[in-house]
Amino acid sequence: MKKIIKYIILLVFSVTLSTCDTTEFDFQENPNFLTPDSANPESLLNELQYLFQDFMSDMIVNTDDVMRYEAMTGSYRDIVDVNALNSEWERFYEALNISKTISKLAKDNDQLKYHNAINKLLMGYLTITLVDYVGDIPYEQAGNPLEYSNPKLDSSSDLYKMVLNDIDQAIVDIDASTFNVASDLFYGGDKAKWKAFANSFKLRMLVQARLAASDINVTNLNSEINTLLSKDLIDNASEDFEWKYAAVEEPESRHPYFQRGYVSSFSQYIGNQFMWMLKDSKPMRDPRIRYYLYRQSNRNPFSGPPYLACQGDPAVDYCYVGDQYWGLDHGETRTGRGDNLFRTVYGLYPAGGVFDENQFVGAPSTSAPNQPSGTSPNIGGAGILPILTSSHIKFLKAEAALILGTNGTPLTLLEEAIRDSMTKVLNFSNVTSALVATSVEVENYITEVKNNYNAAATNNDKLNIILTEAYIATFGNSIEAYNAYRRTGFPSNLQITIDDDNPTFPRTFLYSRTAVERNSSLNQKLITDKVFWDKNPDGFIK
Repeated sequence: MKKIIKYIILLVFSVTLSTCDTTEFDFQENPNFLTPDSANPESLLNELQYLFQDFMSDMIVNTDDVMRYEAMTGSYRDIVDVNALNSEWERFYEALNISKTISKLAKDNDQLKYHNAINKLLMGYLTITLVDYVGDIPYEQAGNPLEYSNPKLDSSSDLYKMVLNDIDQAIVDIDASTFNVASDLFYGGDKAKWKAFANSFKLRMLVQARLAASDINVTNLNSEINTLLSKDLIDNASEDFEWKYAAVEEPESRHPYFQRGYVSSFSQYIGNQFMWMLKDSKPMRDPRIRYYLYRQSNRNPFSGPPYLACQGDPAVDYCYVGDQYWGLDHGETRTGRGDNLFRTVYGLYPAGGVFDENQFVGAPSTSAPNQPSGTSPNIGGAGILPILTSSHIKFLKAEAALILGTNGTPLTLLEEAIRDSMTKVLNFSNVTSALVATSVEVENYITEVKNNYNAAATNNDKLNIILTEAYIATFGNSIEAYNAYRRTGFPSNLQITIDDDNPTFPRTFLYSRTAVERNSSLNQKLITDKVFWDKNPDGFIK
């Protein structure tokens, strides 16, 4: 239902947001653009929320193969080329125009304090996400084409400082607001949850920038983090910041993973190493594997046809991980062999697909009446976009406690993080099946992780365990994995591309091609350029 709202708003505000004059944010004057006096703040906030989830979901898809959740079937340069962020760049600046309009409306109107607080938090999250992907971006001068036809770049560290201030102000305004918001699609107007999100967002930023705290004017990082730890954070599933999709086909409202794997035959592959991590990296299988992944076929890919082209190739690490988990290695380019309906696809969580009960039925036909009798239903794409969850916040707290010495016991926080992830995934859609994960399986898994942590010789080894578990738990939000990998180099055993032992990992993405062409202040960058908080040496991740 959330996307239905978007289409209604687009009909009302089409002259504002969809005219040819503003496509790709080319900074040309649009005489039809709504002025603040003529805009409806509820409608604008509604549209901002839609743009927020649309941008975030596409950024996640952009990074899934870089971070090995999906198989990367090309090179890094193919994946992060100049066209990778064209549409995301456009949507970011659409959102920024809306955000600035809401701020103008709220400037002298106390009835809009809550609206503007939500606006600042959403726009801040979008801004930090884009900064973390590309570095410096136009911001302050953007959206004012009469005065700034070629808006200059703002420093990424300055934008971090701006957003940190906006978070603090948003919390003040939430407390001071006396009027509610009718169009809150995330928390339904619950102020306490928005404050928990704001504090959690700030914690995420501080841990993210911990190697460059002085760049954002944080002189005592431990004190700042400990202060946040004493406040309300996202600490249970009811406070998770997530977008809920709907099983609605027209207008398209289903989870992007569902669209990729169920609406038509799956044109991607799940990464072999990720499936191996779930299936074989510990003495027991990950209890989440049947929720994360769905196997379409019980065919052995070595019994073909079609065969996996990697069969017998000594340069390939996995090729086939067994038990009908059919994917590809990182950097495998031999694709398109007619195996779409045999490949493993996204499952129930977070895609809104099917719980794997050994149905071995092609994903597009897993809904009744074609699925085997008595098996779990296809929930039609009504999945979630897990943007910031209690599990991830506890992984961040564990990292800070271990590396910075902030409050809390790292092992306790690690255990709590894993439990939160297990609870969220295993209770998603209330599956009834003889194959659901049991509490014994969960306890055995957690015991294994704790034993490995206690046996780790150094803090770096312990951090590797924390971030490996975070990597598995943040399935469905590769943004967090991409940030953690650049920040720490962990998980340390992520597969290197099979055809290149020394690839150039994209420390950032390239600027949008159309943005560079239309803004003379914007010069194209290199994928080896780092965002300000990435203080790690060249080539330390691959």
